[in-house]
Amino acid sequence: MMGKTNAFQGAFEALSQLGIPGRLSDLHDAGISIQRTILGGSHSVVTYPPLNSLQKLEPNDDIHPIYFGESTSLYIHIAFCETKCSFCHYAVRNYRGKSSSPPSRAEMVNDYLTALAAEIDDWSVQLNGEETTINSIYIGGGTPLILETGQLISLLEHVQQKFSVLPNAEICVEGSPLTITAVDGPTKLKALKAHGVTRLSFGGQSFDDEVLRRAARGYKQDVLVQACETVSRYFDNWNLDLIQSLYKGNKDEVWHNLQMLEKLRPPHITWYHGRFASRPQGAWLNDAQKSIDFETEEETLFGRMLLWQQLTEMGYSQVDGNRFVQSEQYIDPFKKIRTSVSNNLLGLGASAYSHVDMRPYPRWFTVPEGVFFRNVTDIGEYMRRMQTGQDAVGSALALNYNEYLAAAHATSLRTGILLSEVGEFSSTNQAKHYRNLRSKLLSLGLLERFRDGSKNGIRLSTLGQLYEDEVLSSFYSPTVQELLIRAA
Repeated sequence: MMGKTNAFQGAFEALSQLGIPGRLSDLHDAGISIQRTILGGSHSVVTYPPLNSLQKLEPNDDIHPIYFGESTSLYIHIAFCETKCSFCHYAVRNYRGKSSSPPSRAEMVNDYLTALAAEIDDWSVQLNGEETTINSIYIGGGTPLILETGQLISLLEHVQQKFSVLPNAEICVEGSPLTITAVDGPTKLKALKAHGVTRLSFGGQSFDDEVLRRAARGYKQDVLVQACETVSRYFDNWNLDLIQSLYKGNKDEVWHNLQMLEKLRPPHITWYHGRFASRPQGAWLNDAQKSIDFETEEETLFGRMLLWQQLTEMGYSQVDGNRFVQSEQYIDPFKKIRTSVSNNLLGLGASAYSHVDMRPYPRWFTVPEGVFFRNVTDIGEYMRRMQTGQDAVGSALALNYNEYLAAAHATSLRTGILLSEVGEFSSTNQAKHYRNLRSKLLSLGLLERFRDGSKNGIRLSTLGQLYEDEVLSSFYSPTVQELLIRAA
């Protein structure tokens, strides 16, 4: 990594070559600016349709038939964390482990795991009947590593017994700096590795102690450093999450984080831009006293360019605007599966979402083209439903041609799409809408054309990557945008 002065100058010059800050007014007039709020229910465009566009199911509604076909990935949500972060909008409850929590909370965790086991049993009947295999497993949350070692192993064994898991399936489990550095942290890591877990992922968010305090993370930089060093002893493949401008964001914080990354060298880095819902962090944005400590748009763009350039200088390859790897072997396949509705995903647990692409099925099945559905987000309601034999699904949205067309843009433009595969020549109103939108974004320099063999494609430009999620969310379908307005 180059010296600070030269690094800052390099980032400034790169932005100047893109016309920043001079072009900001034109981008703003076109409706493109860095957003600090969540995009349809998530901190980035990681799903399509966005979660807040899903429609609540009434008691008599039924989303079946659902056919997962040849294979699917599996997501399992563990809804407990040792701290409740000030920026978090996920379905979680506080739990500090069996030895540090009241018996009532430990009993709740047991009840949740029992409910989860029941849902696993229910879905395994259908998937085994269809001879559906599991090609990857992601156990997230929440913080799965907060569970006892025996609970973790029982969950893994139950999944492997009930489903047909492919021998080469990637299995990823999420942890946290506190659970990794706890007295029993190494024991858990060894047990996970012995039971087939291939990747560990955890959020550090920042190496700045003040930022960590404001985020209510419950640790300081030294604990995060220890967690990185501990994980690297047990897993070759692991991911560290960071959030730019989590609080008090500025170029000096980005630089400090880069210095720490140069020492620790995570194989995979995910570095999001901070966006917040209504938790304390979101309220601070509207507080005149606190909002001054958040980045301006120009500072955000500078920070993004700085971290891109310096991670490249360190030898990392940029997968997209948020993800960086030391080599291709560390690319996380689950990220692509989670974002693409053309890949099947089954989510289990409170608030977990699923998407099923049924277009490959013969028409005589008379099924819709696909469906995106989500379990109830209330943890108590999820457990009650599973205890009484009810379906856990609480909301859904049918996927038709228009929604697949929208998804092709909203989730695939990161790496480039081929126009012939996304309805380029279709005469539908929505296809025309996207042609006009692509033309607008091309003229603004946010998209660029490329050629792959004999086919023409389109992708985010460097400028477009700086506004990655804002550009991608502009491709939400008109139907979904209307649903998001109603949900606001």
